[in-house]
Amino acid sequence: MKNHPLLAFLLGIWLGGSVLVGAAVSYNFAGFEDLFARNPKLAQQAGFVPQDTAAKKASALWVHAAELNRVLFQAWNRTQIVLGALVLGLAITWRARRLATTLLALGLAVVIFTHFGLEPQVVGIGRQLDFVPRTPPPPQLAAFQDAHRAYFLADTLRFCLVLAAAGILLYTGPRNAASQRPDAARS
Repeated sequence: MKNHPLLAFLLGIWLGGSVLVGAAVSYNFAGFEDLFARNPKLAQQAGFVPQDTAAKKASALWVHAAELNRVLFQAWNRTQIVLGALVLGLAITWRARRLATTLLALGLAVVIFTHFGLEPQVVGIGRQLDFVPRTPPPPQLAAFQDAHRAYFLADTLRFCLVLAAAGILLYTGPRNAASQRPDAARS
């Protein structure tokens, strides 16, 4: 990858963006207690006692956080499809190792599957759960948890595939690198 900085740059955006989006969406829900501790006025205006998990999950604040996550995931998945296509195209053009190219193609395929196959389920079922009390657990909750788990596993697989491809590209050159070196022609 030393010889192709654009490929390295785009892989960095793809992997780094995944980490940043994951951190942001995780904090949207997990950060409630932190937000209430930082801003007592928010806790007073929330409309529920911050420790009341059932009320929290049926609140406007929770639904707003959920909707932000949906928007972030949808935008990031579309962005990943573009990044993945660019990275794969560059890897093919640059004649990257077959294993790296295959891993990138599989990573792109997983993003496409996640965006068109799993994302609509997670978003659709998630919106059915908006403002629904959690006691007793609503019937859609199990289906949402299954779809969310599948989404998380697919995204983890995609990240690992792209990370492995980046590692291969970082530590190896293009196919037949020895025959492409200028000093190879002299020997």
